[in-house]
Amino acid sequence: MDANSFYASAEQVFRPDWRGKPVVVLSNNDGCIVAANRQAKALGVKKFQPYFKQRRLLEQGGAIVCSSNYELYADLSCKMMQVIARYAPEQYVYSIDESFLSFERSPCIPDLQHQGQQIRQAVWKECRLAVCVGVGPSLTLAKAANHAAKELAGYQGVCVIDSDARRREVLQQMSTSDVWGIGRRLTAHLASMGIDNALQLANLS
Repeated sequence: MDANSFYASAEQVFRPDWRGKPVVVLSNNDGCIVAANRQAKALGVKKFQPYFKQRRLLEQGGAIVCSSNYELYADLSCKMMQVIARYAPEQYVYSIDESFLSFERSPCIPDLQHQGQQIRQAVWKECRLAVCVGVGPSLTLAKAANHAAKELAGYQGVCVIDSDARRREVLQQMSTSDVWGIGRRLTAHLASMGIDNALQLANLS
């Protein structure tokens, strides 16, 4: 489970009139953009870039700009994780906005797609935070499924990799740069070898 643009979404929890508008959150000293929601990204805003370089773009797009409020984010994260924890016997909180659940001890769940939708609905109802759910047989494939749930059409916020065909479908549409643990340098190195998507990488030794 991964919250969508968590810092920006957290700001919108208590300002529902901001929903549907571009929102960005700045670092402690307001020097850098650390979060941007989908509407802000549609303006061309890039995360982890200096604010002064994108200020005009933000102003032209009517974006809402917030300073970081880590107390608020930590409080909402705690509530979100408590809701998510109800759905499986094992939970690992990976970051402030991301959590892994293990269903290995829950073989009685007949439909993981439905389970994912239930989690999304519960988090929205109780926390007013949008999350996406990815399910897979490994942590890396769960992350890949989460990427698909967020970025690829047709998944409606939940993707379950439960077959080789689904695994190949997701990985083929996923850039190597979006694979968990692959950074800029390794992406460039792989590209020089003709490896541009995650399926090509998965097919290697």
